[in-house]
Amino acid sequence: MKKARILVVEDEELVGLAIRTYLESVSYEVPAVVSSGEEAVREVRAMEPDLVLMDIHLAGEMDGIQAAGIIKDSYHVPVIYLTSYSDSDTLEKAKLTEPFGYVLKPFDERALEASIEMALHKSALHEELRRAKDRLTTVLQSFGDGIIVAGIKGGVEYINATAANLLNLTLPLPLSTSVTNLVKIVKHRGQQETLLPLNEVILDGNRAGYRNCTLLTEGGVRRTVDLNLEPYRDERGMVRGIVLSFRDNTEPRRVEGIVEEELRSAAKVHKSLLPASGTVFDDFLMHGFLLPAAFGAGDVYNYYSIDDTHAGLFIVDVMGHGIAAASMAYLVSRLMAPNPARGRKLPFLNTDPLFPREVVIGMNELFQGFGDGAFFSICYGVIDLKSAKMRLVRAGHPFPLVIRKDGRIEEIRVDGYAVGLSPRLTLTEAEISFAPGDRLFLYSDGLTDCGSLHSEAFSRDRLLSLVQDTRKKNLSAAVERIRSEVRNWRGNDSYDDDITLVGVERAESSQQAE
Repeated sequence: MKKARILVVEDEELVGLAIRTYLESVSYEVPAVVSSGEEAVREVRAMEPDLVLMDIHLAGEMDGIQAAGIIKDSYHVPVIYLTSYSDSDTLEKAKLTEPFGYVLKPFDERALEASIEMALHKSALHEELRRAKDRLTTVLQSFGDGIIVAGIKGGVEYINATAANLLNLTLPLPLSTSVTNLVKIVKHRGQQETLLPLNEVILDGNRAGYRNCTLLTEGGVRRTVDLNLEPYRDERGMVRGIVLSFRDNTEPRRVEGIVEEELRSAAKVHKSLLPASGTVFDDFLMHGFLLPAAFGAGDVYNYYSIDDTHAGLFIVDVMGHGIAAASMAYLVSRLMAPNPARGRKLPFLNTDPLFPREVVIGMNELFQGFGDGAFFSICYGVIDLKSAKMRLVRAGHPFPLVIRKDGRIEEIRVDGYAVGLSPRLTLTEAEISFAPGDRLFLYSDGLTDCGSLHSEAFSRDRLLSLVQDTRKKNLSAAVERIRSEVRNWRGNDSYDDDITLVGVERAESSQQAE
C-alpha cells in the first residue's frame, strides 16, 4: 500500500523533528518540515501531500489558520491543526477553514496517529464526493434544458448556465434568491401569471408540469417552454427540495406553427380530391369516408364517370403521412382522372382507363425510381353500367369485400404487389357481377389496424361483422355506421394511420333515390 505523504508545518524546530521521526516510524512519509505559512502553501503546491499537520500559531505574516484556508480552497488538501492553545476565539477562527481535526500539544502519539487515519479516511470520502459533484455539475451545465435546484423553502441552491441564459440572468445569483421570484410563467393561452405549485411538489411529493407555457424573463422577453417540477429526496426518502427543468420551445413552436399551417393547406387540397358521398351512376350508388391521420393524409379515393356506360373507382394508400404523402396522393389522383377534352386515354400513362390491369402496370412503370420509398397500394375497378359487371385489380391493398343481398360475404383475393416496389408488377384482374342489392367494400389497412385506447386493433373480423350487421340498412347508413364504430373504437380523432372506406351498391329500383 502506498504510504501517506504528510507535510509538517511547525515553527519550533525540535517539535517538528520529533513529529517527523514519529510519523516515519509508523510508516508515513514526511517529504518536508517547514516553519511558516508561506512555505506551507508553496510546498503543498509543489509536492501535493495527502495531509498537512499545521501549527496554528506561526511566525511571519501568514499564520497557520490563513495558510490552512488557502490550502483548503486552492488545493483541497486536508489539514489537522497542532496547537498549544484551546481558547474559544482561536477555535472559532480555525473552524472556518473546516479542518479535519485538532491535536493539542504536547500530543499523545497514539492520539495523533488516530487523528491522522481518521482525517485521511474522511478526506478520501470528501474527495470522492467532490469529484462526483464536479461530474454532476459538468453534466448539468452541458444540458440543453434549464435546471434549477431549490431548497425546501424555495431558495435557489443551484442554477445551470442554460437556465441563466433563458432567464437573462447574470451569475452568480445573490444569496437567498427565491425560485418564485426567479421563474414566472403564464399558462398556455392564459393572460395572468401562474404561481409555481411548490407546495404540491414539496409538501405532497408530487410531480407537476406545464407544456408550452410562457416563461417571463428579465427584460420582458417571453419564451415558450415545457416546464417540469419534481421533488428531490434524501436517502431516507424525505423531500428536501425541488428540481425545476424547462426547455425552450420558442423556435420549435414557430416552426411547428408553419408546419401546421402547411398541413392544413394540404388537408384542404386533399379534401377537394374526394368525391361527394352518395354519387349515383345509373343503378350504382357510391359512398365513402376518410379519417386522416394526425400528421396528414396519404389515402385518397374517387369514383367518377369514364363515359356514358362506364364508371371508374379507385382507393389509394400512399406510404407515410404528412405533406409528402398528401402530395403524392394528389399526384396519383390527378393521374387517374380522365380528361375528356384530351381524349379518353389517361395523361402521362397513355392507357385506356377501361383496362384496370394496364392502368396500374403503367402507374408502376411511371413510379420506378420516382424517389426513395415512393410507393403505394391501390384498388382500381371499372364498372360496366349496362352489364353490371366490374373489372378490378388490387396492388398491395387489403382484399375487397363483396356482400351479397342474401348475406353471403366474398373476399376478392387477387394478387399484386404495391405500386413502385418492383420494376415488374404481376397483377390478376377479377370480374365481379352485381345483382340488385349486392355491395362492394374497399378499405385501407388503417381501418382494420386502428388501435383502441388499449392498443387493441379494430380487426378484419370486426369489419366483417359490421358489413353483415348493416346489410339491411341503406348504403349511406351502413357506411356511416362503420365510420362511427371506428371513431368510437379509437376514442378520439387522432389516428396513427389514414382510415378509408368506400362502399358500392347496385341498387334495387326502390333505392335509387337514396
